Amino acid sequence: MSRLSRRDFCLGTLAASLLASSNMRAQTNGTWDYSTRPVLPIPSELRADSAGEINLVAKPAEKVFLKGVTTPTYGFNGPFLGPALRLRKGETVTANVHNQLTQNVTAHWHGLIVPGHADGGPYMPIKPGHTWTAKLPIIQPAATLWFHPHLYPTTAELVLKGLAGLIIIDDENSDALPLPKRWGVDDIPVIIQDRRFNKDGSFFHRFNEITVAAGYCGDILLTNGVVNPVVNPPRGWVRFRILDGSNARNYRLSTSDQRPIYVIATDGGFLPEPVEVKELPIAAGERYEVMVDARNGQPFDFITLPVSQQVMRLPPFDGPVVFLSVVPTNEEGRGSLPERLVSMPEIPAKLPPISQKLVMQMNRSQIADKLIDASGLEKMVASGKTDPAVVTRVLKLITEAPALPLKAQLTANAVNGVSFSFTEPGFKAPINTDLHWRISEGKDTMLHPVHIHGCQFRLVKFNDATPPAYMRGWKDTVPISNAGSAEIYVRFPLEAMPDMPYMVHCHVLEHEDSGMMTEFSVA
Repeated sequence: MSRLSRRDFCLGTLAASLLASSNMRAQTNGTWDYSTRPVLPIPSELRADSAGEINLVAKPAEKVFLKGVTTPTYGFNGPFLGPALRLRKGETVTANVHNQLTQNVTAHWHGLIVPGHADGGPYMPIKPGHTWTAKLPIIQPAATLWFHPHLYPTTAELVLKGLAGLIIIDDENSDALPLPKRWGVDDIPVIIQDRRFNKDGSFFHRFNEITVAAGYCGDILLTNGVVNPVVNPPRGWVRFRILDGSNARNYRLSTSDQRPIYVIATDGGFLPEPVEVKELPIAAGERYEVMVDARNGQPFDFITLPVSQQVMRLPPFDGPVVFLSVVPTNEEGRGSLPERLVSMPEIPAKLPPISQKLVMQMNRSQIADKLIDASGLEKMVASGKTDPAVVTRVLKLITEAPALPLKAQLTANAVNGVSFSFTEPGFKAPINTDLHWRISEGKDTMLHPVHIHGCQFRLVKFNDATPPAYMRGWKDTVPISNAGSAEIYVRFPLEAMPDMPYMVHCHVLEHEDSGMMTEFSVA
């Protein structure tokens, strides 16, 4: 291992794990001392200037996440993550992205419906010292979107180091609704990301057999770039815009006191009416806007519960983990939860035949499966008890197994049997046409949050059944797992030429960076 001995690396990993585990225990025992916890950072809002321009600067920096160590980072307009771009339906914004890194980067507007040449995909690299300019027509309704690099095959590394930020679209309907609207006060952005640290404070990342199969597996949660923060909204209804900005990890969101969560929006905008849930699954790349009733003034925690993926159940994620504590103030809240949110068009009763089938495939999963099986992880998870010896064996697979050669990485995964490359022609989709697509994963059981550029779609079927109510809004990312599938109704209103195409890919970034992506044009 470069720069660090294996012993030092393991000690760093252990220290991080102990910190995260202690956070979980504090929540479980109900012994929080909120005064010792960091306040949730709120990304600044960035609006277009008088010339209609927004300037983003990708640059290197450093930040202290864990006490006593400094982490090298990347950020947009700051040391880690970026501002929230505040846009409005009907305007056209010019985005200037300046690259002050020593490597190429791109800026993809995830969920924003823009032409292919402005999409910021892997065909649009920005060289060090250069600026990329994109005109962004805002043609869609109010929504919470995000932006991040999309540089093949290093998207995972760039996002891991901190290059990501929110996009907020407003419109007349969102203006009129009585929802909480005070940014960072009762309208609170929440970006959840997991990380694993080396002893010197740097982020750990390696494309080995486990990573290209399971994706990145951190052991500490960051919320808006800090560990275990507290937010102090007014006593009332509180709105949270939640982004799973992790490279791979999915979450089962809940509250520590079992108070209901009301889902009001999906990836692409408002649901027709709020949907009450006790748990909310969210996968990498997805966004949900939720409301929580804090009128009683009692503190509570947002937690994530153990998920089905075995590797993602390593400590501290073998039990409930807190990612944000909510401690209301004595100020009275202003917003409320409406009974109705937006009128949504019905999905056509008769859809055309399925015109595109997209199958996510893993070419090396059997190798990873054998390694995991030999570790005893499956038996440990089935027993419901955490075995330290098994955990140690799995951590060695994650942190000590050698990186794959680049050729092996780039062919580890695929879509429809073909690993992504800039030389393989994509498929074509007609513009402004009702389309019916099917996304699946064959016999694979791994989680694949599948993201489609250039659109917001509606779920017709989810695992061959009616989608759950909280998923029936506009979506750009749909998670499939356990040999699952999704059928979608989709239209592409803007063109994407073959030299600047849209992408379809798994938003487990390590899957995307190892071939699970394909391109398509729209005309």
